[in-house]
Amino acid sequence: MSKIDSLPPYGIAYGSLPQGRHTFRFEVNDGFFRRFEGSEISEGHVSVRVDAEKAGSFMALAVGMEGSVKVACDRCLDEFFAPVAFEGTLTVSFTGEAEQDGFAEDEVMHLQPGDTEVDLAQYLYESICLSLPMQRLHPNDEQGRSTCNKDMLAKLHELQQEARRVKEENSPWSKLAAAAQRAGSTPK
Repeated sequence: MSKIDSLPPYGIAYGSLPQGRHTFRFEVNDGFFRRFEGSEISEGHVSVRVDAEKAGSFMALAVGMEGSVKVACDRCLDEFFAPVAFEGTLTVSFTGEAEQDGFAEDEVMHLQPGDTEVDLAQYLYESICLSLPMQRLHPNDEQGRSTCNKDMLAKLHELQQEARRVKEENSPWSKLAAAAQRAGSTPK
């Protein structure tokens, strides 16, 4: 059994769903994220709303999500809750044949004719991950100062100063200036 198969139900049983519009709500919580091996998200709470329209051999889903998830800060490595929000559409095809459907390939889920449920767990997880910013940093406080771990920021500053000093010492220009001083002349 795969990790996705063992997730709580984040699915839509479309087999018995009548044609037309329907709304589904899901709550994504800590247990959801723990079941994805290697997840960069350790905790979170995200409310999901799915507006579905079933018509013939496909179903159009408008997915909206909002909440917060716990991730590691890229600067200080402490965890913090980052807000997430996502709006997207997913077309679910029941024919199992991409060429026959004529839908764009990037946001289409193809199911086999015998399938009876649309499992949205992987789609929800990936959409939450994609809604995170590329660089994850603690937010600034009201005065515009970082709320990162102060000890880690001090250590980073110290390491930056040391790297700058080493770079200057190893610069070809500083070596040339030192050689010129030893020779008794100064460069102009």
